[in-house]
Amino acid sequence: MTLFLVVTLLCLIGGSGAQMDCSKAPTPALKIVCEQLHKWDKNARASPPVTAKLALPPAIPGQPAPLIAAEIAPIASSPYQCMDLGCLCQYMGGNGQQGSNACTLSNGQPLRKALRKEYRMMTDAERDRFHAVIRRLKTSGEYDKLAVIHSQFAESGGAHSGPAFLPWHREFIKRMEIAMRQVDPTLGLPYWDSSLDSSLANPRDSVLFSDELMGRTDASNNLITGFLAGWRTTTGNPNIRRNVGAQGSLFTETEIAFVIRQTNIEQVLAITAPQQGCPVKTDWNVLEYTHGNIHIFVGGDMLDQSTSANDPIFFLHHSFVDFIWELWRQQKQSRFDRENTFPLDRQQCSSPNHFGSALMRPFEPWRNVDGLSNLYTDNMYEYAPRPHCSATTECGSKYLFCDRSHGSPRCSSKIRVGSSCAGYNGENPCYNGVCQGGVCAAAANIPVTTRRPPVLTTLPPAAQPAAFVQNCFNEHECCSTWQAKGECSRNPGYMNAWCKVSCGKCRPAFSPAVECSDHHPNCVKWSRGGECTKNPYWMAENCRKSCNKCSSTRAQSCGGGGAQRQQQRPAPAPARPAKCDSPGCYNENICCQFWGIQGQCTKNAVWMACNCRVSCGYCIPQDYFYGTCDDYHRDCVAWSQRGECQKNPWMLENCKASCQTCLNNAELRRMCANGGGGRVGRDVNGTMIESSLLEMKDGIGMPGSVFM
Repeated sequence: MTLFLVVTLLCLIGGSGAQMDCSKAPTPALKIVCEQLHKWDKNARASPPVTAKLALPPAIPGQPAPLIAAEIAPIASSPYQCMDLGCLCQYMGGNGQQGSNACTLSNGQPLRKALRKEYRMMTDAERDRFHAVIRRLKTSGEYDKLAVIHSQFAESGGAHSGPAFLPWHREFIKRMEIAMRQVDPTLGLPYWDSSLDSSLANPRDSVLFSDELMGRTDASNNLITGFLAGWRTTTGNPNIRRNVGAQGSLFTETEIAFVIRQTNIEQVLAITAPQQGCPVKTDWNVLEYTHGNIHIFVGGDMLDQSTSANDPIFFLHHSFVDFIWELWRQQKQSRFDRENTFPLDRQQCSSPNHFGSALMRPFEPWRNVDGLSNLYTDNMYEYAPRPHCSATTECGSKYLFCDRSHGSPRCSSKIRVGSSCAGYNGENPCYNGVCQGGVCAAAANIPVTTRRPPVLTTLPPAAQPAAFVQNCFNEHECCSTWQAKGECSRNPGYMNAWCKVSCGKCRPAFSPAVECSDHHPNCVKWSRGGECTKNPYWMAENCRKSCNKCSSTRAQSCGGGGAQRQQQRPAPAPARPAKCDSPGCYNENICCQFWGIQGQCTKNAVWMACNCRVSCGYCIPQDYFYGTCDDYHRDCVAWSQRGECQKNPWMLENCKASCQTCLNNAELRRMCANGGGGRVGRDVNGTMIESSLLEMKDGIGMPGSVFM
């Protein structure tokens, strides 16, 4: 065994079990959060979505290698994929068109951008409707289908423990909001600003945890009152469980201010579960850590990632986390940077699930960078301001009061009757009571606000939700043929993402065995709009009847058996470049990360899958750690000595130590800007890097290989 391999294996062994020391966390709650994040990271790394083998579509006899099927799909196959109101409108019985925000529903009302209000700032009618909608989603089964997504480290590896945490959850809660709006189009997902409760002497006494809001628990920590009483969880418990205030804490203004003042993207889209060798030091104040305090504070189901989404308070909490992130984006980033700035990919710092242009599983074809899109807040939702007050104005909610006794006026949650109200000078912090002797007491002269029964407004039939959202499709007409040939087990990296029906990754609402059918209710509309030509692979699989594909079977089209018939076929996919068989799991160019963040893994899928396979998530290196400043190959020194750094772009990416091309984020962006035409910020062994080495053209592979 060579010295290079010995060193590599020792590094892999040492790195695999090493992690930051959670025992040094500043609080017991953060120690728990730290251990949870490292556990998630360990489990996600142990169940990689792809391997070192390049995950590309299987071959179709007699045709060029096919395109990555769903990468260029221009239609939203479910309402959850919508990124504008016109698209969503089509799933709600309205007259909108994808690409527009104009929409009139069947009841004559316009569909508007969702307004996310603080939960206690909603009107009574809005809150009643929100409660009823959540119950409706639970009854239909749609709530549980969404909640389960959050529990699966193997399927949702980028949800925690790294830079994809915020964009992943942005897409996740957008989908819950869309599910809500299919029942009641007037609602937005409210947020829970827990800093309103943290200002109390004992936050567990907040009116938030009362019968008419989020409910109370019994002595066994079962949630038994409120609109969530009797809520059977996905784990089979008859009630949600909480242990409010036993440990942990809620957001403070200091923690929120820490996030807002950051100027480095790595302190926002942060490294939170680094392995040994990661050069980034984790700060306990980053948002993924401080948000975890609230999970610990609520306790019960919220305590652990595998069960937290069982409790609907999860979605209100994450709505506020998303709000904090959006405040930072608006104050610290330009519109361009919001969509184009992501931490460098470093395999020792976070799993490849968190690489900027890796697939945002299980939300394919979304990639992590897509979670940075301005379209979320341009089109889909916006936030109402946080509650505030002054010396002369109140907070605007019967559940809040203006605390003028502890510094500058600020809104705080009111306190339940029977709880301590000491320390206030003139304010009445008690809900349905008065402060007497330092305790909130019910008073006869205070009008008692009674709990309102939930009322679900009756919606026009066209706006009623389906029993569940159809979100289970194959992305290519050859999926069933490939599955029959064993590709689901032989090529899981591709098949599990793009052939979910055939590989049994989800349960469809249609019969996959029927050859001549439309799997989607919008097939006729899409075919009239030309999608059979513009989006041939998805449409040939899912809209066969509308696209006139019934004259032949899928097997005949895909070389899976049966007599070949003359048929109308989609134009052949662009062939993969002839040099796509470069050995090993390597990028071919140092600019791959930059191009991936610019969206090229989707816009230029075929070329990027061959030349930027690591950055685009088509393979995961097993014999080196991507993102280090080391040489990734044992022969790098020898190759650099014979001048390969000056003429082979592969070297700049994979022999960074020998070629002296270890760049930070700003240097990489500057060097790779304008397709290689940007100013080159580093020299290679005394020679400036030629811009031709940074252009988006086919790589020539590692020196001395058969690929040359």
